[in-house]
Parts: sequence; C-alpha cells; structure tokens
Amino acid sequence: MEGEKMEEIHIVVATNNRYAKPLAVMLNSLFKNKISKNTISIYILYSRLSKKNEYKLSEIANKFNFKVQFLRLEKSLYSNYPLIDYLTAEAYYRIFIPDLLEKKIKKAIYLDCDIIIKEDLSKLWEIDIENYFLAAVRDDLAKYRYTDLSIPVGCYFNSGVLLINLQKWRENHISDKVIKFIRKNPDKILWADQDALNAILYDKWLMLDPKWNYQANSLQLMEPSIIHYVGFNKPWKKNHPFRNEYHKYSATTPW
Repeated sequence: MEGEKMEEIHIVVATNNRYAKPLAVMLNSLFKNKISKNTISIYILYSRLSKKNEYKLSEIANKFNFKVQFLRLEKSLYSNYPLIDYLTAEAYYRIFIPDLLEKKIKKAIYLDCDIIIKEDLSKLWEIDIENYFLAAVRDDLAKYRYTDLSIPVGCYFNSGVLLINLQKWRENHISDKVIKFIRKNPDKILWADQDALNAILYDKWLMLDPKWNYQANSLQLMEPSIIHYVGFNKPWKKNHPFRNEYHKYSATTPW
C-alpha cells in the first residue's frame, strides 16, 4: 500500500579481526542486492575487533545508509566451550542474540560472515515463523550427528543462516537450555553451538528452502539466494569453486 511504513529488518552477525574482511564482503553483497524499501539495522557482535576494522565496517554501512551497532561481548565467558580449528568462540554468540537485542525486537536474521547474499533478504524476513523458534536449512552433510545427539534423522539444521523468533525464544528460556546442554555434554559437541541448538530445537524449527543457505561444498544443483562457504576451504584462499562470487563483492570493500 502506498505510504505504508515498511518493516525494519534486523540482521545480526558475529565477527573478530580475522573475519572482519569476509564480513565486509558479505555486507557489501547484502546491500548491493537489496531491492525492497525495508530499512535494515545491522548488529555486529564481537570481543576482538580493532578500531580500524570497526571503522571500515561502519564505512560500508554508511555508504548504503544503513544503521550499524557494535555490541562487545566478553570473550572469557565462552573460553571453555568446545571448539575446532575454523570455529572460534564467536560461534557461540548467536545463542544470546535474543538477550542482546532490545525486547521490542521480536525477530532477527542471523548470518555467518563467510556468506555471499545474492537475493533481497526481505523475502527471507517475510517467512512466517510465529509457531517456531527459528527457521533454517537442513544440513544434509551432518548425517552422523543424529546418533551422537540422539535426534531423529533429517532434523539437523545448519546454523549459519537463521531466522529467529526472538520473542518465543525469550519466553521459553532457550539460551539457558542450550548452555546447560553444552556444559552437561561437552563430549557430544563437535560443531560448537550448532550441535547444542539442534539438540534442544530439533523438533521446533521450520525447514527453509535450501537456496537460503547453499553450502558451497554441496552437490545440489540450484540457483542459490545465499552462498555459505562452510568448512576449512574459504573463497579468499585459492581454488575455491565459488571464489569468483566472493571476489565480485570483495573488490569494492575498504580492504
């Protein structure tokens, strides 16, 4: 309707100095592919981020006239949680998104840094998750996690792209339940918070079209809306099959 105020889209990311440039590239792709008139607010969670990198990230947001907030978390709070080489403590920050954002914000999109966005995110934002804690894409590469986490086959999601029902999450104290699982079952955690989120929410999430989190090592053939560079091999390293998509947006960042 003409004159109607568009809903504000809230997007949360978590980064550090190592992933500041990939985040800049991801934000660049988000902004350049935005078509809708929705305003966008970006929340950057961090514990280790230089002033120089903070300035450069702010420069990108300002270039496209979007709001950005930097929310610092204490790294020591997550230092004892299980990690693997390419997953850092920042991976656990998304567990606390509902607590970090203002209570008036009822919904948010979480995005990993190693992502390229190829479609307007308003289409993801508008998906109805009123009856779910979150919406995500099933992770078909994690078949052996079902037994380890005691969850039904086909119920494991990838946490790199999440549409989160913040209100429902808060009302049911999901953050506390996820942290309790991590502390009680450190031997079951392989993929950081993703395992714990699945253990608690395996039957409480909405399955999204795989195009919204196309894992770059997948064998599926499709036109992705979001490319997710999962695993050790990243596009800023040589010989990645989707490196051209990354460098397309990297060229116009402040780095």
